[in-house]
Amino acid sequence: MQLYCIVCHQSFDFETGEGAFVLKHIANGYEYVHDGACLKAAREWIFVEPGYDRPAFSNDGLRQRILCTYAPEDWSAVLPNASEQVLAGESVSFDPLYCWALVEYRDGSQHVEGLVRLEELLDEPGGAEFPEAREGRRQSLGYARETDRGNPALRALWESVIRARYSTTQC
Repeated sequence: MQLYCIVCHQSFDFETGEGAFVLKHIANGYEYVHDGACLKAAREWIFVEPGYDRPAFSNDGLRQRILCTYAPEDWSAVLPNASEQVLAGESVSFDPLYCWALVEYRDGSQHVEGLVRLEELLDEPGGAEFPEAREGRRQSLGYARETDRGNPALRALWESVIRARYSTTQC
C-alpha cells in the first residue's frame, strides 16, 4: 500500500529505509512527509481559517514516523458511534483501513497501527487518521475483519466497553 507525501506527492520508498514523518494537522487528522525539504515546507504552511490562522502542521506528540506499510486486506477499525446512534442500537461503526503501518514512536519503540483515510478525505490535508489516537468515549475499540463484524460475542464486548465509557467519562 502506497503512502504519498503531502508536499511533493511522491510515494515513500520504505524498502530503502526511507520513513514517512508523521505530522498532526491543526484542525483535522494526520499527514506524512519526506524528511528534509518536504518536512520544512509542511511546517511553513499556514491554515487560513477563522479561529486558526496558525501553522497547519505540527509534530505528533507520540508518533515520529511510519517505517513501512502493509495491505489492510479486509480489516476495519471498530469505532464507537455518537451517543444518539448508541441509544438507537447502533453502537459501533467500521472504518475500512487504508493500510497497516509500522509506526516508530518518539521514544524509539515501534508498533503496528491501522491507518484510516476515508475516500472523501483522500485529497484533504490532514485526512488520515490513526484510530488509536482517539481518546475518551470516541476511543477506538480495536480492529476487526469483515467476518468478525457480526460475531455476537465481539458485539457484546464492544457494547459493554462503550457502556463502561459512558458511565465513567464526562466527554
